[in-house]
Amino acid sequence: MKKWFTLSFLSLAFFFYMSDRALFGLLVIPIQKSTGLSDIQIGLVDTAMFWVYAAIVPFAGLLGDIIDRRKLIALSIILWGAATALTGLVGGFLGFVLVRSVLVTGIQTVYTPAASALIAEEHGNTRSTALSIHQAALYIGLMCSGAIVSAALSHGIGWQGIYWIFGGMTVAVGIFFSVYVAWTGKGACLQQGKCAAKRPWLKSGMKAFFGNPAALCAGGGYMCVLFVTNAYAAWAPKFVASRFDLGVGASGKGVMFYHNCAALAAILVAGFLTDMLVRRNAKTRLWIQMVSLLVGAPLLVCFGFAPTIGCVWAAIAAWGIARGFFQSNAFASLFDVVSAESRASAVGLLNVLTSFVCSLAPLSLGALSQRFGTSGLAAGFAAMGALLLVGAAVMMISCVMYFDKFRVERGQ
Repeated sequence: MKKWFTLSFLSLAFFFYMSDRALFGLLVIPIQKSTGLSDIQIGLVDTAMFWVYAAIVPFAGLLGDIIDRRKLIALSIILWGAATALTGLVGGFLGFVLVRSVLVTGIQTVYTPAASALIAEEHGNTRSTALSIHQAALYIGLMCSGAIVSAALSHGIGWQGIYWIFGGMTVAVGIFFSVYVAWTGKGACLQQGKCAAKRPWLKSGMKAFFGNPAALCAGGGYMCVLFVTNAYAAWAPKFVASRFDLGVGASGKGVMFYHNCAALAAILVAGFLTDMLVRRNAKTRLWIQMVSLLVGAPLLVCFGFAPTIGCVWAAIAAWGIARGFFQSNAFASLFDVVSAESRASAVGLLNVLTSFVCSLAPLSLGALSQRFGTSGLAAGFAAMGALLLVGAAVMMISCVMYFDKFRVERGQ
């Protein structure tokens, strides 16, 4: 029961984590009206965020493997909530880069490797289910953030006030989690009891990931999906609003709700289903991810060139289902081939690669938008279907060539 209670706190924290990530894309239009930022500058704010993430995340993964993960998580939640609130006080390009891209992202970076490793450690035979529940908070956060922003704007709350609200609520979650950690004892997680004598430093963490072709293949598929996800979060609200002449609130609400509602339902079903099927075939996670990518590729083309708003909602909902099935196994498939004592480091190093590569997504679509307008965004979203096909090919290579050699036994 204790492991599920911990999971509930982590899922609530991840809800605010992803809500904060979505706010900037949802509020692009009012922020541009208030500050005069160009599309290129907006793209650079997002790109700088991923560069900061990439620079810090390997050390965040290392921290998650050598010190108490739960205390590290609690501190990061409180600090990033305070930084999110501070975002509402800045103005101009430099202010957004320093506060949102550097301060908020730098603090948030500590959370993901430690949280993912802690969940995997506490859940052996229910790993996909637990990670799916945690990942479901991502979709709930993105889905609800669109509705909350729409409601706030309709009631006259500016973009600054929205950041203050989300930041304050995040701090409250961090304080409650800190109390929970203190209440349940010293907060030492299972990893510290099992692996105290084997705390890996950066070299061993790098070997566990970069010296592991199966882990690299799992990361390659994840990278392709995250590239599309970053582009979608940054530019889909403006793309739909501009192409179909919708208001900012209506566009953001629709873009976030239909896609993430479908993904939420899919990820919960996929997690439970995978935990049952993987007992019969250890490669089940890889097969589910491959099929998800193959299905998602044409849906991105449909999103980019859909003739009606109804077709747009249908395409992004279907892509949400495919994405949910993929991401229910994103970290679980990595943990299938990485031992327990190096998992936080592996997540950190994976996120280094994905951050550098995927940081180009907002900037590239921003450049297309500035030069070609809405048609540039349409072509950019459609072209990303090819990335999903590449991801499916990478997962197939792992399935055929590397998985059996590097597989970690179930329950570990």
